[in-house]
Amino acid sequence: MKKGFSLIEVLILSFIGISILILIIGVISNSREFARTMGCVNNIKSIAQAIENYQADFKETPVTLNSLIPAYIQNSNVFHCPSDREKRDSYSDYYIGRFFAEEDTNKVFLVCPRHFRGRRVVLGYLSYAVDIGKTKPVNWSGLNTEFGKTYSGGILNFEDGTKVEIYSGKVGVLGSFTDTEDKIYSIIYVPEGENTTFEVDHKTNSRFEIITPAVIAGVEGTKFKVDNEYKNDSGIPLDKTVISVFEGNIEVMERNQGRREKIQANEWIMIETRTYEENKKGVPRKPPKVKPHIIKKIVNNS
Repeated sequence: MKKGFSLIEVLILSFIGISILILIIGVISNSREFARTMGCVNNIKSIAQAIENYQADFKETPVTLNSLIPAYIQNSNVFHCPSDREKRDSYSDYYIGRFFAEEDTNKVFLVCPRHFRGRRVVLGYLSYAVDIGKTKPVNWSGLNTEFGKTYSGGILNFEDGTKVEIYSGKVGVLGSFTDTEDKIYSIIYVPEGENTTFEVDHKTNSRFEIITPAVIAGVEGTKFKVDNEYKNDSGIPLDKTVISVFEGNIEVMERNQGRREKIQANEWIMIETRTYEENKKGVPRKPPKVKPHIIKKIVNNS
């Protein structure tokens, strides 16, 4: 009569046991990550509700999320994402202060890229809905980018084929992800206090936005150049953005009063606005309430 197990049987049983253990650990880990992600979703829902109430009272969105405390959000823990390992405000650097308009409800105002090891992103929309999108990779000079970080020189390559060539200064990558319609939606920005020049070649029907302290520009199938200049004029900090279009068209919204302009091929627009003396990292804030200086011109190629 056979006693015990052979070496092969022991190895097989050990392999099965280890496989089951790995599956259990994976399920537990995914369950915990899902719980953290849903905690972030609830945080951004609370922030969205607070912004909606702020909008009802002041007829505009807040310049910073800190403006919501304490009148609209009493618990500061709402600003900490459960997936953020550091005890800090997880959202302010990823907040886009937009001029509210009914036609912009499908646009993102807040991004949190920390979920499922960077494979998922939690998004707040101006419709005050919150969604979980799939992260799309962005490559910079052969390296993967980190959302919320800035890059100097080189070329940013997006999954949809968009290329951003940085000639001078810094460009931040806020995120690239799928939206509620499963389209790729990418957002880049010029940090406050930067003198930056870059060129964008966007040839698909995906969504792509550029944010500077002075403007937010939405593009589709377009090639254009952005020059952003920061200066201090007799003690007054100013930011000037010039956008020159080579192909296609761009919708430009100045960030102070929400005026919109459509810029076509062989046209350029310059928007100059007052900004802040102290520069904040992350997405640039909406400018102070001062009427911007706007010039739109057509370039004659004949």
